[in-house]
Amino acid sequence: MSFQRILQHPKLQQLLQFLPNLQSGPLIGLDIGSSNVKLVHLAEKDGEFTLEHYALAELDPDAIVDGAVMDASQVADTIRSLFTETKVPTKKVAISVAGNSVIVKKINLPIMDEDELGAAIAVEAEQYIPFEISDVHLDFHIMDNDSRPAPEGQMPVLLVAAKKDRVSEMIAMVEEAGASVVVVDVDAFGLENIFCANYGAGDPIVGLVNIGATVININVLVDGVSAFTRDISMGGSRYTEEIQKSLNISFMEAERAKCGEAIEGIDEDRVLAIVQDTNGEVAAEIGRTFDYFRSTVQSQQVSRVYLSGGGAKASGLVEQVADRLGIPVELFNPFANLHIAKGIDPEVLKQDAPFLGVAAGLATRRLAD
Repeated sequence: MSFQRILQHPKLQQLLQFLPNLQSGPLIGLDIGSSNVKLVHLAEKDGEFTLEHYALAELDPDAIVDGAVMDASQVADTIRSLFTETKVPTKKVAISVAGNSVIVKKINLPIMDEDELGAAIAVEAEQYIPFEISDVHLDFHIMDNDSRPAPEGQMPVLLVAAKKDRVSEMIAMVEEAGASVVVVDVDAFGLENIFCANYGAGDPIVGLVNIGATVININVLVDGVSAFTRDISMGGSRYTEEIQKSLNISFMEAERAKCGEAIEGIDEDRVLAIVQDTNGEVAAEIGRTFDYFRSTVQSQQVSRVYLSGGGAKASGLVEQVADRLGIPVELFNPFANLHIAKGIDPEVLKQDAPFLGVAAGLATRRLAD
């Protein structure tokens, strides 16, 4: 069972006054990252999804810096252009948050029903959240089949806190673009949703690793249920920064070189060496995360890892992560087992798919979730 109620518990909806009246119907998945914005529309019939529309657009490097929005108008204009390009049937969207503005923790609490927990969660959360409770939106999920049984008389609860200012900032940009936010989720759980839509439970223990521009989201699923999440403050921009610093070139030149474009006066072998060194850093950080998971959460090893996000396409990264972990690693295709609408070029989609995992997961959400 994937996590479906981030920031939507009935007891907490008074905190989220941005939510319109709920009814059944599709939502548009909108993933606002540090380097680009991704939009996905999935139609659903008889429990099966069809990719109807998608689009992505780059942002200027200074539009969002380290998760902080520096140019909200540019981001809103980009979102607006994606809606114009795709002509999707609704402007009701699901968005997500990640990084240091979000805390996800598994805790054990005395057994109580959901209504009791909804009333008590703010008090219970104070000892686990490193922010002022008044500064965050809270939500929770009682884990019915957690991989780690709680002590007698207690129950495992997944607790999520998102900084209000970050959520408000995201909502304001979407509204400026003429759309409305219905669901706020977490990047790692968005990826989980689209993975389960494609593969069901998959292998017994699966690692989902989404490498964005500045954040790596890691979600470990045990029998299809999230057992561990972590956000790492590094990502695809690390490659660009290392190339820029080592070769003393501009950010845009470094970005082009990272993507394999030939730059006059730049030795491609030097660029490749820098990429490989950075791959080693990323693979080591992912490896340490899974080592920690195995030592503290689950004695069994992760059996397979799926990489997604723009950073996952770095030359040789899949191989280096596989070498570090000693298990199968592959690029994740969020549409591998979904229907694809006519008019979508399968070859172009194949190139774009690694960028679209979170947006696709958000697009699986529905108004009546």
